[in-house]
Amino acid sequence: MTTYDDTEANGMNERGALLDFPGADELAAAGHVEPLSERALARVLAEVEAAVATEGVTVTGTGADVTTKEATGVVVAMPERRLFGRQFGRRRALIGLLTTAAVATGVVTYANSGATSAGTGTHSEARVNTATVFLDHISTVAASQSASSGKYWRDRTTVGDSYISQSMDQYFVINGKTSKKGQHPDWQFGPKDLDWKGLDQLTTDPAKLLALLQTPPRPKSISPFDQAASLLTESPAGPKLRAGIFKAMAGLKGVKLVGQVKDSTGRGGTAVEFAEARSVGRVIIDPKTSAILEYTFTWTAGPSKGKVTYHTVLSAGFTDKIG
Repeated sequence: MTTYDDTEANGMNERGALLDFPGADELAAAGHVEPLSERALARVLAEVEAAVATEGVTVTGTGADVTTKEATGVVVAMPERRLFGRQFGRRRALIGLLTTAAVATGVVTYANSGATSAGTGTHSEARVNTATVFLDHISTVAASQSASSGKYWRDRTTVGDSYISQSMDQYFVINGKTSKKGQHPDWQFGPKDLDWKGLDQLTTDPAKLLALLQTPPRPKSISPFDQAASLLTESPAGPKLRAGIFKAMAGLKGVKLVGQVKDSTGRGGTAVEFAEARSVGRVIIDPKTSAILEYTFTWTAGPSKGKVTYHTVLSAGFTDKIG
């Protein structure tokens, strides 16, 4: 393993160490590479974020601002920023990916001057497209999860446990005390009001789900993003339906990828947002399981401006008993 501290001892300078990964010679020989399309750029960025997520690295920024920070203290701003700290060799393959992505997309970062250049397309456009790519990927993750069943759907949150029966009766267990709160309201999905049985009968086709989301619901104040997020967060939707909803969410105009964040309990995940005229909805997704860690709704205008509603899910799943 090559570390930053022993590059001189091995006769390898910093540039040599940086390019010590498979395909580096071909990359260097390629010289100037024409910038990719916005869609291709978004896909590269999504691949980088997925790769660093599995390595325990946080990515912030897009386009010319791709920056990673490892828990061990290694900081990388690609492609030509000095690497500080140890563990260099251990992340050689990851650095190779970051370097390739940065050069292939036409990104150049100068550590001293702070000047940057990137391919065509604005950062906001790249972020929207990256959200689409990310949600398409999460759709695949969701589809790969095992299906299960039970008498109740349990939603364990920071304030207590909620149980929904197949007949839509709702129970709460808070501080060890169980109480029944009548019936859970149906989940809205476009023009449909869905109970447990209705979920099982709902199409899983992403295009049809998107068409439903884009049909005004009752009441009209509930946004398509909020409908999708609520179903993914609070309902016993199966793997195929969850996969279809994620893919439909990717087709919503205005959805954007925030990136790696932490929820209110400190758990790491990937956030996706949807802004409306008076509010912003955000879901934080576990990229390894597709589980929704937290859903927040923030008012950005009106008398409730600044108010944030949190729904933090510690765990969710089927069970055959309450408590």
